[in-house]
Amino acid sequence: SNANNLPSPSRNKYQNARRVLNSAETQNLPGRESQLQELREFFSNHLESQTSGSLYVSGQPGTGKTACLSLLLRDPDFSKRLQRVYINCTSIASVGAVYKKLCTELQLKVSGRTERDHLEAIQRHLKTAKRMLLLVLDEIDQLCTSRQEVLYTIFEWPALPGSRILLVGIANSLDLTDRALMRLNARCELKPRLMHFPPYSKQQIVEIFKSRLAEAEVLDVFPPVTLQLLAAKVSAISGDVRRALDIGRRVVEIAEQQKRDGEKEFNMKALQLEGKDAVEAKEKQDTLKPVQVTQVAAVLNKVYGASQNLEEDIEASFPLQQKLMLCTLVLMLRNERNKDISMGRLHEVYRRVCAKRNILALDQAEFTGTVDLVETRGILRIMRKKEPRLHKVLLQWDEEEVHAALSDKQLIASILSDTACLSK
Repeated sequence: SNANNLPSPSRNKYQNARRVLNSAETQNLPGRESQLQELREFFSNHLESQTSGSLYVSGQPGTGKTACLSLLLRDPDFSKRLQRVYINCTSIASVGAVYKKLCTELQLKVSGRTERDHLEAIQRHLKTAKRMLLLVLDEIDQLCTSRQEVLYTIFEWPALPGSRILLVGIANSLDLTDRALMRLNARCELKPRLMHFPPYSKQQIVEIFKSRLAEAEVLDVFPPVTLQLLAAKVSAISGDVRRALDIGRRVVEIAEQQKRDGEKEFNMKALQLEGKDAVEAKEKQDTLKPVQVTQVAAVLNKVYGASQNLEEDIEASFPLQQKLMLCTLVLMLRNERNKDISMGRLHEVYRRVCAKRNILALDQAEFTGTVDLVETRGILRIMRKKEPRLHKVLLQWDEEEVHAALSDKQLIASILSDTACLSK
């Protein structure tokens, strides 16, 4: 294991627990052994035979797609034999700019400044490169356009005569290749291999927590029942381990804070004690207070807005603000020509929807948090930009599914007929 995960004596157990419950790159990916094995074999086989190939990796956020690939990108076995380029497509200004970005990464000389010039430079490079290229395009659905020419062009690179490229596209949705890349499926030699990362199960989330906490020797911070509760809830809603780790860190913060508050009270009492009693009081204060079930429940309640009763159907309880936000989104999608909806514009219309119903609207920051939470349910997707106001909000479900989930017919109907709120 990497040295930076070893416990540091100067930090307390809570800090060590928080440090390992982050979503930074890790050497150890429990629950993803078979995917790692499959990726490794895909890379090795193509390296041995020096042939091109393409792979399409799908799975919801927080299911380990990027983590597995970055682990292999760092593997010296591959890094010595491959030229590696990783591009997150959310960081690209426009779809065609992906060629320019790739030229920069490959340090290619380009004859002109157009998209075409950059594309030609790449294709020249692919035909003559000494080393095989591994190109990982993360969040590849950002490159979708109505005619899909950019995606087609890129997925056709492995078939260029003389090219040796391993192309890996990563996206949330499983059906991008069917929807967007029909033409490729028709040509067998271009058909990308598909690989799906399912949401993490309850047991896998427990294992991930245990392996990280054990690495930092702080397993006793989370009693088994607290891990079971946290994992049960997250796996039932999204199976997104990043979300589970965020919740874990928050729970540790609360436990630490409550222990501190307890200590203050204790010190007041200790002042009134003498000798042996004071020593005992001091020792009692230094013991670690593990995370409590009530603390986990409180954070889950805040994050998912559902009741404490975990047996109750999670989907049945959509908090009001989430309903208002979703209805506003559907209202805009139905009535506005521009389907590119920014977080800022969504908030503006939502504020009008609330004002009209005498509901106190959330401010921009809280609103962004609410949209984030709904994203963890897979209902919508956020395309992140530098500034939260400019994030794009995309509905993943169709409107019928949203209606069924919201189960509040009067409210939905009243908002969806309220086109006055759209006025610019």
